[in-house]
Amino acid sequence: MKLSYPFAFLASLTFGIVFCPPLNAQEKGLEQDSIWNRIKSERDNLLDKSIKITSDFFDGLGNALDAELKSLRTKQIQPSEIDVKDKIDNIRIYVEGISDLKKQELSASSFTLISKSKKDYRVKIDEVLKEIEPVLFDGEVVNYASRIRQARQTIKQFEQQKVSLNEELIFAPEEGSILNSSKKDIRNRIARVDTTIRKFETLIDELEYDLKKKMHVLGILLSREQIRVMTTRVDGDELARSFAIFDVTKQISTTLGKLMKENSFSAQTTVKYYGTYVVLSEILGYSQREYIRKISEIYLPAVDTIEENIEDAIIFAKKSMKETSSDRNLKILKNNIRSNEFSLEVIESYRAILKAQMSSLENALEKTDEQIMVAYSTYDTAANSANLLNLINDTQDAFNNIMNMQVPDIIPFENTALEMKFQEISDQIVNKIES
Repeated sequence: MKLSYPFAFLASLTFGIVFCPPLNAQEKGLEQDSIWNRIKSERDNLLDKSIKITSDFFDGLGNALDAELKSLRTKQIQPSEIDVKDKIDNIRIYVEGISDLKKQELSASSFTLISKSKKDYRVKIDEVLKEIEPVLFDGEVVNYASRIRQARQTIKQFEQQKVSLNEELIFAPEEGSILNSSKKDIRNRIARVDTTIRKFETLIDELEYDLKKKMHVLGILLSREQIRVMTTRVDGDELARSFAIFDVTKQISTTLGKLMKENSFSAQTTVKYYGTYVVLSEILGYSQREYIRKISEIYLPAVDTIEENIEDAIIFAKKSMKETSSDRNLKILKNNIRSNEFSLEVIESYRAILKAQMSSLENALEKTDEQIMVAYSTYDTAANSANLLNLINDTQDAFNNIMNMQVPDIIPFENTALEMKFQEISDQIVNKIES
């Protein structure tokens, strides 16, 4: 999703952000992420004071949300296209450097104390790929999960403010004063909070629908319930990003095939096309390795930590039951234990989902690495254009197979309680990662 200017402008006023319209899609994406991150960091402080926020704020926020929804709906109608020529030109800049590093990696030892090892060169190549990836990929389907999660959290905090307003309403006088708001004023604020919550809920609904359509374009047919599962998972953005990078890669490789047919007479141009294809293949591998790394080093350890906390809570509750004589307190403690045991079941399911996805990615990466080696071999021998054209045509099917290996079984939630607990644990994982 691209952030509309009215919303960005409102954010700049509310949070003190200096906003200038970005010059290109990449800068726009970075500016968008910066604004959303700032909103997230300051949201708690803002909403703590939201009772005192004037009607101008709610009007501005409502207008901004309306503009955002309108922008989102407009983009759903318009087909999404990438500037393939610009991406190919940018990728070519890195071809020679990556090719040299790859040759050094292939000739290096697996382990050495003096010179650089294969692992050292792999790290260097990945550093370059990390720099290239934003150039290749503008993020058409990225950050849906995190933005939907932020919208849900914002709704929860507005609901908390509604609770405070309801309490204030009870004690408020009928006639207001300089120090105290009247019941009518507070009811108006509650109505504005309700309106804002409904608009955020509509925004979530539109984001889910937009993501569903974009997945459909990529050849991935998901129901609305499956989209909700995908955006609830902590790795939802990584999953969507992986799919989108495959789509961009296929578009570029298809264009390369057309260029090869037109310029098959030029040996120098053929080498350039080979190099572009090499970098393209490497970025696919890098994306998959990064996804695997995040599951292994970030998501799964966070799940383990949360599981330990839940188990400690169960142990504490059981211990407290032995020291409690009140039937009412015993009932509360038993309910706490049942709730935590349900959380453990969801945790185990969450862990299984992440491990299954990591296994699928590892299998897909094996196929990607095979494609990378073929691409390097073909580029290194600088064969004729027909070889590259055949390679590209064959690889289209290979890319489809690799992507299909990465698509997980996205099973819809069985009930509302499971969905809420899944969201809650996802939020805990995110908070654990960020802390």
